[in-house]
Amino acid sequence: MRIACSAAAVLLLALVACSGDQAPTPAVAMPAASAAASTTVGGATLQASTVAIADLNATVAGRYGIDLAEEGVLLLVTVRDSAGNGIDPGDLRLTATAGTLAEAPKPLDLRAISTDGMTDYIGVFRAVAPASVHFRLSAARSGARADIATTAELQPR
Repeated sequence: MRIACSAAAVLLLALVACSGDQAPTPAVAMPAASAAASTTVGGATLQASTVAIADLNATVAGRYGIDLAEEGVLLLVTVRDSAGNGIDPGDLRLTATAGTLAEAPKPLDLRAISTDGMTDYIGVFRAVAPASVHFRLSAARSGARADIATTAELQPR
């Protein structure tokens, strides 16, 4: 489990920190819109992580088809085995909802992304800062079921 969490954290940091060939810029102290939660279902470990769209670089946003001009939060769900290795999601079924304190949760579309034997799922929830964004993920695999709930704090830039 610790390896899976570490792998997800490294992936999340790579999404946020990759700057291509641009010179690094000084860090600005600002609360991040990140949160993480995990569960195991049918032998698969799921790690749900969030990151503010504003924290993504252009390369990652372009690869995932995310418009950096809009505000919101990216939900990343990784699917790994107990050692943190990529696995075939098989019959995994994911459903997600997202919402802010001011609105009822809405269904959140999740898109599968497969790279180098790893399958991840992403969903984007549009919200204007400041906002507390609540995510609820339900997973079913091989007859087992599990839920994940997490909250991300979206701060003004």
